Order: sequence, then structure tokens, then C-alpha cells
Amino acid sequence: MEKLRLGAFISGGGTNLQSIIDNCKKPEYPARIVVVMSNQEGAYGLKRAEQAGIPTVCVPHKGFKKREEHEREIVERIEPYQVEAVALAGYMRVVTAYLLDAFYNHRKGLPGVINIHPADTRAYQGAHGYEFAMGMLAEHPQRLAETKITVHFVDAGVDTGPIIQQVSVPVLPDDGIDDLRGRGLKVEHRVYPEVIRLYAEGKLKIEGQQVIIL
Repeated sequence: MEKLRLGAFISGGGTNLQSIIDNCKKPEYPARIVVVMSNQEGAYGLKRAEQAGIPTVCVPHKGFKKREEHEREIVERIEPYQVEAVALAGYMRVVTAYLLDAFYNHRKGLPGVINIHPADTRAYQGAHGYEFAMGMLAEHPQRLAETKITVHFVDAGVDTGPIIQQVSVPVLPDDGIDDLRGRGLKVEHRVYPEVIRLYAEGKLKIEGQQVIIL
């Protein structure tokens, strides 16, 4: 079986990266990570990759005047790895159309960049999704009954791309932020590799802004 050549982009600890690495170890899993790229030199996710024998590339964003300039350097640095799709796994940078165009998967006719977000992207975009659900943000002080872990294709907006899959996680009455985040991360670590599997197996298609799972 020819496995999907996956690139993973990280900025921090890389717990979602680890869940993908663990799934890629399974002989039947249809993808493999060929390179891990970080914009942060000290990101622990780079160590996770090295421990798994996966090549790493670090392209710090500081020093670049424009996001596209940074992304051009990234694309050039990881070109030798022949990446077919990119999983943003805690990559804390807004990507531009340049990066999205560079990794569009013409063979599948699908966007080539996927992201995971800890909230319903139709209700909240950007960082601090768990805090949003807990009502901890000044602009949103209302505590929700649940959050929705969302895996979506990335477009030129911020967390606005077509939704592939969502899983609800309840916000319990006695939850603190660490309780909700810990329970949510368990769902993230299960759902993200599953969506990558569907992508690799050709079981996704887009009609308008709706993703169909075949």
C-alpha cells in the first residue's frame, strides 16, 4: 500500500503530533509523516519527531517581513520530502493562500492542509477555544454546555474552512479549564488521526462548502 506522505506543522508540545505518530506506526494505517516542521526552535514536538526517527525542519518566523516570505522558505525547505498533505498540529500561525496553493492535492482534488480546533469553528475562531467554551474570554463571558472539537480543511480565513468532522465534548458543572482541556485532548487525539485516515483513503470530497464522507 502506497501511504500518503504527510507533513506535520507544529509550534509547541505536539501532543496531537504524537497521536498521529502513534497511528502511523500501525502497518495498516494509510499515511506516514515524512517531515515535521516548526516555527519555534524549542518546540518539544521536534523532540517527539526525532525520537520517532522523523526528519525535522525548523523555520523561525522572526526576521521575515511578510508571512508569504516565511512560507516560501518553508515550502523550499520541505520540498525534498515530497509532502502530499499537511496536518497543522498546534501550529500557531495563520497561513496564507501561498501555502495553501503550494500544498493543494491535485491528485485528490482536495485542499492539502488540515487543521484541528477545540471549538465549533462556526461559533468561534482563533486561539483559546477551550477558554471560549468555559466563558473565560472577556468578549464571551457565557459558559457553554459543550464544546465541539472540529477538524477542517484550511482556507485563507482563520478557522473558516469546510468542516470535515466534529465531536461534542460536554462542559461539566464542576469543570475547570484543565479538566475540559484534558477531556478534549483525548478526543482530539482520537479524531485527528481518523480524519487523516479518511483523507488518505480517498473517502472525502467537497461539494460547495460541505465535506462529504464517502
